[in-house]
Amino acid sequence: MNAARRSYAVTAALTALGFALRFGWGVGVRVAPAWDGELYERGARAIATGLGYSCFMFGPRADPRVPTAYYPVGYPAILGAFYAVLGVAPWVMALVGSLVGALTVALVHRLALRVSSPRAAFIAALFFACMPGQVIFASTPMTETAWGFFLTLAVYLLGRGDTPTRGSLVGAALALAVATYVRPQALLLAPLLPLIPRGTLRERARRAFVVTAIVIATVIPWTVRNCRSLDGCAMVSTNGGGNLAIGAIPRSTGTFRFLTAEDGCRGVVGEIARDRCWRAVATGHIRARPGRW
Repeated sequence: MNAARRSYAVTAALTALGFALRFGWGVGVRVAPAWDGELYERGARAIATGLGYSCFMFGPRADPRVPTAYYPVGYPAILGAFYAVLGVAPWVMALVGSLVGALTVALVHRLALRVSSPRAAFIAALFFACMPGQVIFASTPMTETAWGFFLTLAVYLLGRGDTPTRGSLVGAALALAVATYVRPQALLLAPLLPLIPRGTLRERARRAFVVTAIVIATVIPWTVRNCRSLDGCAMVSTNGGGNLAIGAIPRSTGTFRFLTAEDGCRGVVGEIARDRCWRAVATGHIRARPGRW
């Protein structure tokens, strides 16, 4: 067996190990979804059953027919697609996370081979395959595993060869677009990651423009949907203002806090209106006491 075939065999073995650990944990322990994970999982069920991305995710007190964009749609859409094909079951949730996590193991190994020795690449990928946090997260309906995979995929595609090909640029842009659907802050990386591979300043700027344009074009259909379905426009999701306020209101301590009417925004109706209100409340507190924030 030559060196290239041997390296791919090692990649396959590490990928299989990563999948076995994650899926074994997921079906063996079966930790029930909680906190954000419960909402993501309900969002996936809504998509799989034809309700679309709706307020079904917020529980029985919410109208399941009302559209939402409160949480980013990316992960619920991925899980919902598997639910639609395989059925709604805990093992399906574990399967999705295990597949995505195992593919990330493969990417870690192939990336490490480009910058280090086969031994070092093996250790790096083995460490990632067996890392307890990665194993546990893969079996939960949270966004970390999917977001990490698509970011790693974008880096892998941009790092193929001395300079990225046109196909690699498009592939990396699409990976970053999906990552943006999973967590909108990935959009900030679209103009930055293409600058890293070799090239003149002009070439790097062109790559950054192309990737960013593709990412934005891929996200715009969801933005249009939000503008039509909600009380205003949101590029991906509407929880940014609330998240900012949680860390900015006077009673914040750096941990999670439920926002109440006393914190501001009493009587404000509509997702976009609430998002804007909480953003205004947060920025007001930040400007008043930037050091504390």
